[in-house]
Amino acid sequence: MPHSSGGGSHGGGSHGGSHSSSHGGSGGSSRRVKNTYFPGASRYVYYKNSKPMYVYANYDITEKRSKLRYLMLIFYIPFIAIIVSMIASSFHHPQKMRMDYDTDIVIEDRIGVIDDEDGLNDSLRAFQDATGITPAVITVYNEDWYSNYSSLENYAFDLYVNAFTDEKHWLIVYSQPKAIDGDFVNWYWEGMQGDDTDPIITEEAAAKFNDMLQRKLLTVGKSNVGDAIGECFVSASRSIMEPYMVWSSLFMGLGVGAFIVFHMFFMVFYTPNNKKEYREATKCPEYVQEETCEYCDGVYVVGTCLSCPHCGAPVKAHSYYRTEDGNAF
Repeated sequence: MPHSSGGGSHGGGSHGGSHSSSHGGSGGSSRRVKNTYFPGASRYVYYKNSKPMYVYANYDITEKRSKLRYLMLIFYIPFIAIIVSMIASSFHHPQKMRMDYDTDIVIEDRIGVIDDEDGLNDSLRAFQDATGITPAVITVYNEDWYSNYSSLENYAFDLYVNAFTDEKHWLIVYSQPKAIDGDFVNWYWEGMQGDDTDPIITEEAAAKFNDMLQRKLLTVGKSNVGDAIGECFVSASRSIMEPYMVWSSLFMGLGVGAFIVFHMFFMVFYTPNNKKEYREATKCPEYVQEETCEYCDGVYVVGTCLSCPHCGAPVKAHSYYRTEDGNAF
């Protein structure tokens, strides 16, 4: 269905068109690793420079993450596709539409405000030749729509669907009162474009056209409405097909992409405190007893290994018990 490309009025300025187009907290305590004890933590030992190194953690730091986590990457595929589409759409390369429809240019000056209809027709033809879109202009009185429509936009919609059976036209409707009192003319105008024109008449292109037409109508005389509309179409025909970058779409795509990559890294690839030494650590017994290797003089914790973690030699047998004062032997 057609939709507004924007419009304006003498008293209200111009307006844009209507182009078709979790947050939460996490429960539970965080995973922590410290060099000193904290409530809920267990002690682990790993070896470095022939010495035992102790850390405290409230989770099993030796646990390896399952490779099944990579299946989560499937979840990100739709988001990546959307991001690629957003970035690709920011590079705008308009293509002329196929003129496989009724391309007769319509100019209906029902109120006599277009002096040079042939000149306006030439201007509309220039736009049609450049884009493949067929423009049309209809002028009406405010009284034609005031009593039965809430806005000129709704009236223009009906004019479009009654005049055209396709989605490849761009209709400009101009309206003013039958009786004009003084120099002030309470005029309105509205654009109505078919859905197939959206790749060419983008929001940016329509906004540029709207601003120019609004300025022209504010400065032309009462009988030069056709000239104002024609000049805007000629100007649009010279620039609307030029490639350009939609920076807002590009920056939005890059921003969303950065967030998705950040989210994916922490959900799939990142393991907090995932040092190699931690993966090779051993949970300490409740009471720690250190011993020196007879072969390399490296220190190890009794009960955590069957061979020296430094040189690989077998460790000697130990009697391990707790005395009344809490020491372990």
